[in-house]
Amino acid sequence: MITRRTFIKGAATAGVAAIGLPEMLASRGKHSEAKPADAMQALRIPPIITGGDLTLAAGTFQVYPDAPTNLFMVNGQFPAPTIKLKKGDTFQATVHNNLTEHSVLHWHGVFAPAAMGGHPASVVDPGTSYSVNFPIVQRASINFYHAHPHMMTGEQVYRGLAGFFLIEDDVEQGLGLPSGDFDVPLLIQDKRVDANRQFIYSLTNADMMSGWLGETILINGTPNPYLDVAPTLYRFRIVNGSNARFYTVALSDNSAFTVIGNDGGFLDAPIRLTSVGLAPAERLDLLVDFSSRAQGDTMTLVSQPFTMSDPPGTGTVPQGAALDLLQFRVNRTGSSGGSIPTSLPAIPVLKASDAKRTRLWTFSAMHYINDLSYDLARVDATVPFGDLEEWTFQSVGNTHPVHIHGAQFQVLDRNGNLPEPYERGWKDVIRLDPQGTVHVLVPFNMYPGLFVIHCHKLEHADEGMMSNFAIGESSVAESTTDEVGIQIVPNPASDHTLISFPSLKRKEMIEIQDEKGAIIFSKVLPLGTTQITVQTNAFADGNYMIMIGNRMAALTILRASK
Repeated sequence: MITRRTFIKGAATAGVAAIGLPEMLASRGKHSEAKPADAMQALRIPPIITGGDLTLAAGTFQVYPDAPTNLFMVNGQFPAPTIKLKKGDTFQATVHNNLTEHSVLHWHGVFAPAAMGGHPASVVDPGTSYSVNFPIVQRASINFYHAHPHMMTGEQVYRGLAGFFLIEDDVEQGLGLPSGDFDVPLLIQDKRVDANRQFIYSLTNADMMSGWLGETILINGTPNPYLDVAPTLYRFRIVNGSNARFYTVALSDNSAFTVIGNDGGFLDAPIRLTSVGLAPAERLDLLVDFSSRAQGDTMTLVSQPFTMSDPPGTGTVPQGAALDLLQFRVNRTGSSGGSIPTSLPAIPVLKASDAKRTRLWTFSAMHYINDLSYDLARVDATVPFGDLEEWTFQSVGNTHPVHIHGAQFQVLDRNGNLPEPYERGWKDVIRLDPQGTVHVLVPFNMYPGLFVIHCHKLEHADEGMMSNFAIGESSVAESTTDEVGIQIVPNPASDHTLISFPSLKRKEMIEIQDEKGAIIFSKVLPLGTTQITVQTNAFADGNYMIMIGNRMAALTILRASK
């Protein structure tokens, strides 16, 4: 069956076939019998960066000791390097797309201007770059970043384009939590691995319905991982980076741990649990105390079995199967000096009575939202900037992890009941059960512009389970697309820039003026236009104003050599 995704994929790669694809691309979809379980490996910890150059490229990485694996990587690392910043810092990075297909990075959970947040409209072509530059304005939280080109997100993330984006603040540093070697990030992913140590990704219709499920668990890109620990308190910052697999995180002896945070940062109080659910793209901040363990003891972080009624797909390990994630070996000494906090920072509680309006988002079994498949040029909702809205997520089919770009929310209820304790506070992903309903309160007070809501089963999003919504710039009862800002990528620009905007309802003129008000570029845009690429080679360095109808945005030209 030729789907929308496979058609676009073929079109994107056809132009480079004649000059020879990298070995990894040539081997896509080839199935081999997988090897049995291998010897355990020490858990890898990704290197830490604060920004700078982020180069997306195909290459090989020694995932297994006996053979290299072909991957997509950021700066030659698998998983991608951990970006770590503090509230008040400025995130500055230049993303270089050295792949043979278009791509863009989404800073998942990080408040970023619309033009820099990784909207699918912001993809850049192979061999081009773009820059981001924005302040870190939110509290301490566990976030991550990953590729987000429409119809190709699932494969690019699966091939390796994902990594942590950790934000810290003074409040967090004052809680006395474990730090240094006792603060361990854990990125959980599942892969199908063939006998040649290659990651298989070859979708069938069944896989597109279920989402891609692998049989081999990797933590931080490490198969069969173990971590040497001391008998002391540890902090684990966990991201479910799998394309579609859900987990029920627990310890093998069913002992309790402490949950202190989720997607949006710390909860309002610590919670003692023996298991906790983790949907794709959800995050958990856990404290595990090994102080009662003797030298030589082992225990394992596992996913407990559970039942899910979703389609099974073609993977050999079904959704909900019992899985070993990470073995802990108590063979170190020392103390983290950390403690389990008795309280956590208070969180303002939103009230449904303050919501200006309600919206319904229905997720169907055919990868539609509100009976519509994703259209890059269509805006399905406009939210006035600064308003609080109550959004209802409803499934008429399967289980969907629902993610909102550009905002966080608080969960009111799940299927008429209170949310799970670990779902308190701020979230940006929520599990939507089959035939279920979740109500959330969403304040839209960070950045205006064009964002998306989508299912974070990545195959579902690639097949169309995504919707554009615009955050307008004025707080009126209902906005129009004229209030939506223009997206410019890259900005600052050098030799070219992509200008994106909601689909024009009439013919419009685009004009670019320099600092003196002189028009240096103009063009008539037809009805329905959503973007235009402007060659800026001849523009002098400086600041410019872009105008399309009554919409305006600032453009900066800055040569990389300066």
